[in-house]
Amino acid sequence: MACESLYDNFIADYYDASPIVAGRRDIDFYVNAAKEFGHPVLELGCGSGRVTNAVAQAGFTITGMDLSPKMLAKAEEKIAKLPGSVRGGVNFVQGNMTNFDLGKVFRLVIIPFRPFQHLLDVPQQLDCLRRVRKHLETGGHLILDFFQTDARRMHDPAFLQERPAAEYEMADGRKVRLSERVTAFHRAEQLNDVEMIYRVTHRDGREERLVMAFPFRYFFRYEVEHLLARCGFSAEATYGDFDRSLLQDRSPEMIFVAVAV
Repeated sequence: MACESLYDNFIADYYDASPIVAGRRDIDFYVNAAKEFGHPVLELGCGSGRVTNAVAQAGFTITGMDLSPKMLAKAEEKIAKLPGSVRGGVNFVQGNMTNFDLGKVFRLVIIPFRPFQHLLDVPQQLDCLRRVRKHLETGGHLILDFFQTDARRMHDPAFLQERPAAEYEMADGRKVRLSERVTAFHRAEQLNDVEMIYRVTHRDGREERLVMAFPFRYFFRYEVEHLLARCGFSAEATYGDFDRSLLQDRSPEMIFVAVAV
């Protein structure tokens, strides 16, 4: 998998408090998917357990898998604060989403908030989807989301300039200014090199600049449907946002609901 240590660094400390993460409107969508399609649920790229915990608190059995020990430690900290009846239905596993074997099958597999877009080439993407298919019951469902690609972000030099993304304060008083920029376009590979820049002001006035740099793959609708079909899935629905509105030109998201055939 590309970016194997992407989130196993300073970002784990700043991730949950970011408005980009905390304000994301996908929780109800994934909880409702568990209600509709059943459990057990497997979440790939679970990170700090944002979605995992919500699904568990709704009464469903879920396994969360991620590559980053630091993010999984954050997830475990959150689960430890929940009632025993909830904790008993949650299991966290460190693993690579392109090569895993959990020894069981699931009714629903979810890949929320774009971890699939860190899989840079087609072999990695196929490896992931084939592993998912092996872990799904026939008739089970896979849901994964992407941003809908803005053509300007593939070539427009304006995106090479640093842009503000969010400002927020941590519980311990640290103040964070987050910005982002594209550092290089790679249209032939359908990816951009991206930087997320964290300017942190500590309580004692000390300032720190932290940079997370990574390549990020972009996808198109029928490309994803083709990948799904190659790996034993049939696309059942495609949404443009978490309100289940149909995918349209101005939709911010591409959300695929696929059934294992």
